[in-house]
Amino acid sequence: MTARRAEVVAEIERRLRLVPGIAEVEVMPSADPMAFPAFHLFDDGHDPIEAQASATTMEFTPRVEAYFERDGGAETYAQLNAFYAAAVFAVMGEDDQLGGLVETIDEGRMTIGVASLASASRMYFALELPITFAARRGDPSQPA
Repeated sequence: MTARRAEVVAEIERRLRLVPGIAEVEVMPSADPMAFPAFHLFDDGHDPIEAQASATTMEFTPRVEAYFERDGGAETYAQLNAFYAAAVFAVMGEDDQLGGLVETIDEGRMTIGVASLASASRMYFALELPITFAARRGDPSQPA
């Protein structure tokens, strides 16, 4: 049995792999990227927001982090913004319900910075994707 949340993560991963030019997509990585540019996808858990007799609505905010091998500057900033736009479009551009897996998905908080990876400075962004979905009460592997 796979939790609905895991199905949502798998669909986001599948869509991120379709972004042209991306070299690596990893779910819940335990190490730095091996290839650049890279998307790392994190599942930080969920919170129940509404319980009904047969279903529970969950609030879930997976986080996409993207890493770029360049040190910074206008060229890296332009690349970062292009991949940010491509990631948002891939995840929610033509189907903002992830094929019916979720009730809502929104573009959330985005942060940009320099990441020290393998003793080298690299640029990154982190993007939250606030999602609501419903699962059968007592069985999170089943849709509501």
